[in-house]
This record gives sequence, structure tokens and C-alpha cells, in this order.
Amino acid sequence: MALTPEDIVNKRFTITKFRDGYDLDQVDDFLDEVGKELRRYEEEAAALKQENEELRDRIQGLEAGQFAEPRSAAAPAVVEVEETVAVVEVPAAPVAGAGLTAEASKSSGMLQLALELHDKHVREGEEKRDALIHEGETTARELVSDAQKQRADELARLNTERADLQTKIKELREFEGDYRSTLRSYIQGQLRGLDGSPEPEGAPVGLD
Repeated sequence: MALTPEDIVNKRFTITKFRDGYDLDQVDDFLDEVGKELRRYEEEAAALKQENEELRDRIQGLEAGQFAEPRSAAAPAVVEVEETVAVVEVPAAPVAGAGLTAEASKSSGMLQLALELHDKHVREGEEKRDALIHEGETTARELVSDAQKQRADELARLNTERADLQTKIKELREFEGDYRSTLRSYIQGQLRGLDGSPEPEGAPVGLD
């Protein structure tokens, strides 16, 4: 939604009750000043637009009459006198044609200057656009490169952790095998000791 000077001047803020806020008088004064400035800018823009249109129409009129006026000025004016048959040739004053030519040249120069300024602004806009595109492409490449590097680093870290886990698992399995073998040997030794030991005195008879 476009913001007009009236919108700024007529803007009202909600008064706060439980927290600090801006001073209403200062806000209103500031908005009034902003509204005045916007109105002034609008009036200046309208005046410049009107002046531009008038200059454009004037240039077109001068360019259209630049070639027509000298021809009419160069043509001799014939004055007929009722009492005589003589024809009097009155040459047109060359000052008016020269003035129009100078004015047309001046207007053409102004038009050329305006076109050059327009081309300059267009060229600067294109250069800025190209710079922004180049900057965006460079940033995108850097982001992609950083992402790929982070991915490679993360994969390397995960591979290292996996290798460490595999090593620990192998060590645990070896420890488990050694522990089982030691425990088995110990139990078998205890059983052999029980089989070779003499029966205690007073053992019940007939249990064989």
C-alpha cells in the first residue's frame, strides 16, 4: 500500500499504559514535518514533470519548424500596389530564422544531454546488476564449496569413528574368547581336582 503525506500526518499511535513509550507530541511533530517534506517533494516532482513535458513539446515544435521557417523566410514576399503594376520584393529578415535555429540547436543540445544522462544511468544500472550477479554467483560457489568441505570432513570423522569402533569390537571379542578359554580351563581343573580327591570319612554307603 502506497504511503501518502496524509497517511503520515493522520497516523495515530496506541497509548501505552504499562510500559514506556514515545512522547506523543514529539511523534506528532515529527510526522507533521515528514508530511510537509513529502508534500514538497510531490509538488517539486509534479513541477519537474510539467516542465519536462513543456520542454519536450517545445523541442518537438522547434525541430518541426526548423526546416519550414527558413524556407518561408527565404521566399520573397510580394506586395501588390493598387495604383501601380510594379512588384516589390521584400526579403524576410534573417534575424528571426537565425534565432529559431539557435534556439533549436540549444534545445537539441539539451535533448542530447538528457539522452546521454539516460544512457549513463542505464549503463550504471547494468554495471550494478552485473556486479550483484557476480557477487551472488561468487557467494553461491563459496557456500557450495564450504558445504562440500563440511560434508567431506564429517564423512572422514564418521569413518574414523567407525574404524575405532570396529577395533574396540575386535578387542572385546578377543577378550571374550580369552576369558571364556581361561574360565573353561579353570572349571575343568576344578572338576579334575574333585574327581581325584578321596571321599571324606563318614560318607553314606550305598549311594553308588
